[in-house]
Amino acid sequence: MGRQVVVRILVVLGAIVAMVSLLAGYVRFQGLDTPTVKDTAGELIADPAVRDEIAATLVDQLYANVAVNETLGEQLPPNLQGLAGPIAGALRVGLDRAAVRLLERPRAQELWVNAIGLAHGDLVLVLKDESNRIQTEDGKVVLNLRPLLVRLGEQIGVIGRIEQRLPADAGRITIMESAQLSTAQTLTRALDVVGSWLWLVPLALWAVALWLARGFRRSILRMIAWSAVLSGVIVLVIRRVAGSVVIDSLAPTESLKLAAGDAWDILTGLLRDGALTLVGIGVVLLVAAWIAGPSRTGVSARQWLAPHIARAEIAFGAAAALLILLIWWGPTAQTHRLPLILATAVLLAFGVEVLRRQTAREFPQPAATAETQEPLPPPPAPQP
Repeated sequence: MGRQVVVRILVVLGAIVAMVSLLAGYVRFQGLDTPTVKDTAGELIADPAVRDEIAATLVDQLYANVAVNETLGEQLPPNLQGLAGPIAGALRVGLDRAAVRLLERPRAQELWVNAIGLAHGDLVLVLKDESNRIQTEDGKVVLNLRPLLVRLGEQIGVIGRIEQRLPADAGRITIMESAQLSTAQTLTRALDVVGSWLWLVPLALWAVALWLARGFRRSILRMIAWSAVLSGVIVLVIRRVAGSVVIDSLAPTESLKLAAGDAWDILTGLLRDGALTLVGIGVVLLVAAWIAGPSRTGVSARQWLAPHIARAEIAFGAAAALLILLIWWGPTAQTHRLPLILATAVLLAFGVEVLRRQTAREFPQPAATAETQEPLPPPPAPQP
């Protein structure tokens, strides 16, 4: 009785750690993996609602850093200088449309992605204490969107020399101050380790639980499967509830809510993939428990599989083919992570071998009889 309690506690602890590892892995890759960040930036700029808000922000930055009214006043005759304000307002409407068209161009989107990728790469080098680049920006790590502002300003031909009119800090967004460096580096080191390897802990807890559950392993396997499914569903619910709270607090208008909702879906897509991967693992374990279980359908399935999986090349070849198809399909980001793929391959091979042994005990394949054996060749004729 005490062993059963310990086993169930290990299963529950594994489920809790699995949820924590999903969150830690999401923060690690979304926060410290530059290719992931660049992919996310590309998805953001490709989304129409998010792109419109980015365009509006760029126009706001341009008008905040360039005195468009005064510049137009310099260009107009003295008797028409009073029209500088209305003309600047009309130009802004046109510039909003021009900004959207600009960000639809592949070259502008490439500038956006590269700017974010460069800033994030510098940030990661600094956080991992692998570079002193933070000193090149007056003790700051910044995101430089100045090239996009210059391209946008060139859409207003009457301004002229837009790059010279922009202040030196225009389009530069501070990501981190040097005063925050020490604490950030400590957190980064911890997050890098925890986010990369914590997923092994629930696997170890569940493996120990199965090892201890002699005599009731099938029920514990089902418990592990349902725990994995429930953990994934809980993470999906947390993501949805947190998204509603964040969007409502940051987006007062409907147009902003649409852009914020799309941005939230993109930014938390990696977390969603992790939760769906955990649910998928649970479903696979449920199928395994059914095939290995005492139900009538499970026994029938093993009887049908017996002559096929008795041959190792067929059993392991089919499992390898299924794994290759899963990697080729790549439904979630986790199916592209090499450590997870290797762990899946090992567990799949172990499960196939266990099923082969169980099926061989229950449905031994008949050995070749004298009637089924090929006849022996006739003996040679005696020599005279």
